[in-house]
Amino acid sequence: MSTKFLPVAMTASVLAVGATTASATGQYQAISLDAASGDSSVSGHAQLDVTREHGGFRVRGTVTPYRGCVELKAIEDHWGLYVGEDTITRACGHDHQVFVSAFTHHSDVVLTADVGPGYDSRIVQLTGTGG
Repeated sequence: MSTKFLPVAMTASVLAVGATTASATGQYQAISLDAASGDSSVSGHAQLDVTREHGGFRVRGTVTPYRGCVELKAIEDHWGLYVGEDTITRACGHDHQVFVSAFTHHSDVVLTADVGPGYDSRIVQLTGTGG
């Protein structure tokens, strides 16, 4: 093999490996959650990407309270009841964005408006993959 073609061959190899890595790591679950109190005194939004990691899930993204305080929780959902929960983050203020990167073994996430029960976002089951 001529050495003048070696850089081209190496570049093609690197690009092929990069494409494989990108597609392999491109598996994630996108989640959008909104929570608000009945009187709109508390509201917020979470935009999350979830991947599988070490037998659990890596949750990354942002939580933005628009009014009052909201809390992002990793939970175990059993017929709409939280059997176990861990707070991922609690954010307060007006349009104050909090960046999140947390690991959990819990199966679901929920965003709660911090004014009492009944003002939660929908509960989303974690899969770590799209689709």
